[in-house]
Amino acid sequence: MKTRRSWWPLIVLGTIGFLAGHVHAVPMAIDIGTSRVFNDRIGNSRFFAGANSDLLRVSAFVAPSDDSDWLGLSSNGATTKVTLTHQDTPDLARELDFFGVTSGRGGSINEFGTTFNLANPLVASQLAAWDATPFTLTASNLNVPTGTPTSVTYAAQDYRSDVLLPFLTDVSVTGGRLSPTISWVVPDTDAPITNARIQIRRIDAEEPGRILAATLVLSEAITLGTTSYTIPAQFDSSLSGVPPHPEGLESGSKYEFVVILESRDQVTGLHGRARTFFEFTPLSDGFADVAVFLPSVGPDGVFKFDVKVEAGETILIDPVVAIGYDYQIGEGDPLFASVTLPDVGDGLYELWLYSLALDDYFLQTDALAAGFEYFFAGSGVDRFRVLGIETSAGLDPGDGTAFVTALTFAGDGRFTGTMTPIVIEVASVPEPPVLALIALALLGFGVAKVDRRVGYPQESDRYQAYLADKAHR
Repeated sequence: MKTRRSWWPLIVLGTIGFLAGHVHAVPMAIDIGTSRVFNDRIGNSRFFAGANSDLLRVSAFVAPSDDSDWLGLSSNGATTKVTLTHQDTPDLARELDFFGVTSGRGGSINEFGTTFNLANPLVASQLAAWDATPFTLTASNLNVPTGTPTSVTYAAQDYRSDVLLPFLTDVSVTGGRLSPTISWVVPDTDAPITNARIQIRRIDAEEPGRILAATLVLSEAITLGTTSYTIPAQFDSSLSGVPPHPEGLESGSKYEFVVILESRDQVTGLHGRARTFFEFTPLSDGFADVAVFLPSVGPDGVFKFDVKVEAGETILIDPVVAIGYDYQIGEGDPLFASVTLPDVGDGLYELWLYSLALDDYFLQTDALAAGFEYFFAGSGVDRFRVLGIETSAGLDPGDGTAFVTALTFAGDGRFTGTMTPIVIEVASVPEPPVLALIALALLGFGVAKVDRRVGYPQESDRYQAYLADKAHR
């Protein structure tokens, strides 16, 4: 049974702020709430800081703070400091940053915090000691009321270094236009998963590698064991206007879909969290019954996949449209066996194959047409490039048409590769003078020729139009 989450905490917070703003604020004594010490795994993302990081996150909830000042409950919150120490790591001592609501950094009310990157060898060498003995937190404020302590020291929540939750795999969207179903696989894990929830954000502003602004349009707890979620055509009306957001998905808009897994216990709280981020655009009606696998998109702008594949099986992958793409398998993945491209713009494309002999250049090898399956020569290829997507087709925000690519593979395994959008014309890069000679040599050694592997009949009007267009470039 799904449980709808509402915005009532924000309403309550705003109401308290309004009422408290009319009360004369006075200094507040140090009030220790709770603490959190947990493994925070942040997936590939263009929006959240620390993408692709495994962090140890320490939070302390202490008043007074800037939040309690804003609410009118205190006047000394800005001078509160919280420090972190550990008896076995003398050089560890550090002051926590303020992450509270009024900081704009995404934290909870009265939250102070810091993180440690688990990939740092110095951090890794201390995990056993931090697991065995809790951190020490000290909250201090010199402006507290007379007769109350200016500092309070306490033990932080217990840390469990073994609770590392997995990221999702095989994430796909199945048609439905503005009410699609998102499905996923949760890999096997020894860490207990006790809570799960989803969030959807509409991407409002972006630049390459970064989402600049996004609106949270849906946040909902989901039942443990759930592996799919159908986005409602009509969002809960109780969310409307707090803050303002749409009533449902919108055609032509892009979204970030997040699945959050957590490991908690009732005694010591949160021990682990993993957030997996994916981006999608509502598909056209033609994909109503077809699963299209979604990429995660990180600061490098590369679309990354993690999908189970079988030899000869076709999968569809869906990134955001550009003027071209580089496709490449991950380490140990089966080779690409074939590709089928969608009908975007004029539906005519260029295929470029990779050449080690030419110092990592791609060579233009063939012409491709939308909807026809192209089989790579030999046992397959580990990478290829597609160009020829018109700029107008790729940049039209009202189009809502994604560049859904069908791939088959030469063996069983997982596709953990990438699809990198090309945002400048490759033709603008000077080609080496021997390019034409090497291209002829490759054709002589059996690299696919236009007249027998182009993917559409040589006598077709589209093929003749392509040749005429190419001759005048």
